[in-house]
Amino acid sequence: MKTKTIAVILFLIGILATIGPIHPAVAMESTLVADVKSGFIIDSENATEPLPPASLTKLMTLYLTFGALENGLITMDDKLPVSEHAAAQPRSKLYVQAGDTITVHDAVLALIIKSANDVAVVVAEALAPSETEFADLMTRTARGLGLRNTVFKNASGLHTEGQVTTARDMAILTMALIEHYPQYYPLFSTKSFQYNGKTYQSHNAVLQEYEGAEGLKTGFVSAVGYNIISTARQDDTRLVSVVIGEDSPLRRDLRAMRLLDKGFHQVAAQRRAEASGRLKSTFNPLNRRAFITKPPQQTFIPAMRAGWRLAQQRLSQLPKSTRSEKQVATAPRILDTSVEQGDSWGIQVGAFEKREKATQIAQKAIHTLGCAGKMIHTPQAANRFFRSRIVGFNDKDEAFKACQQLQNSREWQCFLVSPQK
Repeated sequence: MKTKTIAVILFLIGILATIGPIHPAVAMESTLVADVKSGFIIDSENATEPLPPASLTKLMTLYLTFGALENGLITMDDKLPVSEHAAAQPRSKLYVQAGDTITVHDAVLALIIKSANDVAVVVAEALAPSETEFADLMTRTARGLGLRNTVFKNASGLHTEGQVTTARDMAILTMALIEHYPQYYPLFSTKSFQYNGKTYQSHNAVLQEYEGAEGLKTGFVSAVGYNIISTARQDDTRLVSVVIGEDSPLRRDLRAMRLLDKGFHQVAAQRRAEASGRLKSTFNPLNRRAFITKPPQQTFIPAMRAGWRLAQQRLSQLPKSTRSEKQVATAPRILDTSVEQGDSWGIQVGAFEKREKATQIAQKAIHTLGCAGKMIHTPQAANRFFRSRIVGFNDKDEAFKACQQLQNSREWQCFLVSPQK
């Protein structure tokens, strides 16, 4: 276990000692830790037991949103109308008002960081004729991904009879999200964002404290307790851990970090043993085919088109000032890792073996610069390294100033990339 993790655990244990025992919300706890690349389950407990997902539900809402983005149905700049039904959702929420709009980009960050129930409904009503129909779309997509024991009844995860998932299914959904939408996955490591002048901070302690943590999702409802999905990467190993049904956020985070520690230790030991020829793999595989193969587009795109047409009709009925209003958002924006540089100037901040790492570093640079309107470009060089670039600068002078700003922080190496290079 890493020194930093030990310090965090001792700190959290100290807090637990002061507040005394906490009665569990449910008698059942479900956990799993797996290797993302191979799909091997390293450790699990009650991993196929159906339990309420709470806000882990929002991962599927986001998965479908990313599908709509990739298929060109919507863009990050599109505005989504807020209905009375959406505005009336209980907290946690962003407190958007009926008749307002929110951009897709801000909605995505609100779901990841704030876990906003009102925004989840806004997204659902923009991508389907109703939230109920969106939930049906979520369940059908889940079946297409191999989530055998998951049923969604709403877009937010607010407790509803019959809405269930399992630790195994959530691990598969996480792997599918990473595999199918790597251009959007780095957004889960975002720790804060601004909306309408207010800054929202992530409360994900695992993301904040664990070495190599990449984020994902927390959740709570009284019917199950505290849930968390965490991903972390150390060297060439990425793990996903799922905890459902802990009795406090502190114990939930401790359990997640211990699962990740155990996973990294066992993967390293397994690889050493396999390399020496002493041992074959003893891990149990998930159904990797499920999260490699995308569900057919007809699973969700036709229904989304119908929902988006209705959303555009609602937008057209809003006052012009509302439709044209620009929301305040300074968190980094990732549009498409395959975007062409074209005739704009760019900057390069590194080159990496993995495209996901190149995207993540570019996202961090965008956050440092505060230039959310720029795009990430990760072309592969002849040496097979992916170049971490930010493009869309108006001219050489703007790109030069961005490089200078990064280099002044002494954290970055940066150089200019001319148009069409």
